[in-house]
Amino acid sequence: MIVIDDAQVDEQDIKTNFFVRPDDTGKPRASCVVENLRELNPEVRGSAIVASPAAAIHASGEQGAAAAALDSASLVICCNQPDSLVCDLSRKCSELGKPLIVATGAGFMSRIRTSVAEHAVIESHVDEKSDLRLMCPFTSLRNHVDSIDLNTLDPTDIAHVPYVVLIVKALQKFAAGDGDSDGWANYPERLTRNERKELCNVIRRLAVVKPDEENFGEATKNVMPQCMPYEIPNEIKQILNDPAAATVADFSTAATECKSNLTQQINRRFWLLANALRRYVASDYAGGKLPLSGAIPDMKADTKGYIALQKVYKSKADQDKSEFVKHLTHVLQEAHLQADYFTQEEIDVFCKNTSKLRLRRTSTVHDEYASGPENLSMLEMNGVLNHYVLFRASAEFFAKHARYPGAPALNSIDKKESLAASDLNLLVESDTTELSDIANELLAKWKGDNASESTSIPVNMVTEFARSGFSELHNIASVSGGVVAQEAIKLITHQYVPGNNTFIFDGILGRLFTAKV
Repeated sequence: MIVIDDAQVDEQDIKTNFFVRPDDTGKPRASCVVENLRELNPEVRGSAIVASPAAAIHASGEQGAAAAALDSASLVICCNQPDSLVCDLSRKCSELGKPLIVATGAGFMSRIRTSVAEHAVIESHVDEKSDLRLMCPFTSLRNHVDSIDLNTLDPTDIAHVPYVVLIVKALQKFAAGDGDSDGWANYPERLTRNERKELCNVIRRLAVVKPDEENFGEATKNVMPQCMPYEIPNEIKQILNDPAAATVADFSTAATECKSNLTQQINRRFWLLANALRRYVASDYAGGKLPLSGAIPDMKADTKGYIALQKVYKSKADQDKSEFVKHLTHVLQEAHLQADYFTQEEIDVFCKNTSKLRLRRTSTVHDEYASGPENLSMLEMNGVLNHYVLFRASAEFFAKHARYPGAPALNSIDKKESLAASDLNLLVESDTTELSDIANELLAKWKGDNASESTSIPVNMVTEFARSGFSELHNIASVSGGVVAQEAIKLITHQYVPGNNTFIFDGILGRLFTAKV
């Protein structure tokens, strides 16, 4: 952790910054913050660079250490900086391939923006239904189902048959109809909604004695989600169809070039695995399906029956993994990499999560600031359009006056409390009028032909922004800092899916809004 800041701790910091103490007044803020942050967790290593944030972008003289820190960083977090500096930092991070988080606070409001050129996630931990392949059962699953004869089981044993077996048995009977076949020849690949309802009745008829047993209830409940045609998730299709998954570059030298950039290293490894997955899916063996994860959900069953079913899925998953490794070996050869480039653990994790892969590419902050938001309708739909416009309008106000709305000029009065109440009220009133004009102009500009005479920002919201003077409140900063920390962990660890790409917290409503801009 490296903190870059050239400010000295002042009275306002003592009142609003939790990580400085009264006796830190006059000391470098970066050093004080790092010292107190390290007390929270002794295992964290941190250092301070007393230099302007701009020095991290434009190295010069003794401030070259700030630029070196940026070059070696895994993630850059920028807090409460002018848009001009944020845009320069965004360009620098794009050039270096570094993820960037920009956080801005204004009284009861805060805005967080994540920017990353490319972010691949294997362990996304997204919630989705288990991949049980009930509509396209593999050979070993069919054999396992055939080995269980419900007619020979007593009521106690039937009550402990896993619902997976019950659904497949019911599908066999449904396919066989009144005939004497075992149902495999006409096993359905898809069912209509009415046919799925009829399948539930077939399941109940399998229970000769007690159709209300828990496992039969699980079976009927899982008919709707599980008895759907097999299809690769759209997010995975997009990854497999991406040009990066279709070609294999010579990574033997590229890996060395990006050695200092963790994000690029992970992304390069991801695309090698994705390329092998693309070939696997296209193979005759896979038949357009992903490798089976081998995981099955909890269900009503006795230990023996559950373990037996678990072994069936685990065996199939291992078989699919072995086939995947064959394709991966060819990909590594084409990339001029060693056969052991990936550890067995990496391959295991990838194959287990092939249906949960995610890829995040966000727009850059400097492009957004130059042209305006791409998805104005999403901001409006999510209820944060006015918040967003006011943050942007406040930035334009700062560019014009070198101060934020409602805040005195730094070069004349550096303590808001030193203004007389009447003068402060006049300042807020005057700035509210100008901020409202800027905000409404921006809104009309971005809406274009969709703008109307009623297109304007509510006066009470404009007043709140101007009244805040862009000061930071402990409780709002705490919530916003938690969101920043959460997104930072996602971006660094490549686990869970980072937001795309804007968070706005309204402390008055106590709500966090997200939108893609």
